Amino acid sequence: MIEFSGIRSKLYKECLREFPHARDEDIEIMKKYLVPKNNETILEIGAGSGFFSIILADLVKKLIVSDPSEEQLQEVKYLNKKNIQVVAEGADTLNLEKETIDAIWSFGAMHHCFNKTKSFQNFARILKKNGRLVLADVYHGSKLAKHFDVQVAKYCITGHEVAFWTDEFAESLCFLSGFEKPEIHSLNINWKFETKEEIGLFLYKIHAMTKTTPEECLRGANEILGIENKNGLYCLNWPMKIMISKKV
Repeated sequence: MIEFSGIRSKLYKECLREFPHARDEDIEIMKKYLVPKNNETILEIGAGSGFFSIILADLVKKLIVSDPSEEQLQEVKYLNKKNIQVVAEGADTLNLEKETIDAIWSFGAMHHCFNKTKSFQNFARILKKNGRLVLADVYHGSKLAKHFDVQVAKYCITGHEVAFWTDEFAESLCFLSGFEKPEIHSLNINWKFETKEEIGLFLYKIHAMTKTTPEECLRGANEILGIENKNGLYCLNWPMKIMISKKV
């Protein structure tokens, strides 16, 4: 998996601190589809600086937080929660004990992983029988994939060479790795802001688009993804999909 460090890590953490409620819908999606339980051990893949981790840790017995970036994970360590284990590894290099995990959760991270086959082999090895796999991500052909390819790849300080999902490849990976045929649902997510200008700044920071301006980030997002005014808030459309499967 691609490591977030340096300026990209710094800006990512900044934007989440400055706009703590922009992604509230993402938290609700996690709770709805993962359904974490207080007796479970859950593995979070591509956790970054702990946006979901801080919530998940209070809902489960043990949370293993993984990401290839030690710099990002430092924020998780600062949480100082006794039931969090931090692992500085990507999905394709994980070396956890066999059949010790009840569920695996990831949001918007796996498209950065080019060796998805190895990742799914790891998932199958470390999950318990009937263990759950819940992955939300970007799918090929979506407006969000277009946004990444047109805007982020062009202006991100590290570039954005990735491998987006298709329904068919997700099903094949599950079949080959010992998982049930996945359920795949569309997620019509809104990221919410008080002003349009906040959207441009948020995107500029979360994707480290330092080769352009927040104004261009806003223009591109409005053109490709669309922005709507709902209940006095400016809502950026963020269309993803989520796959849910179980280890056979």
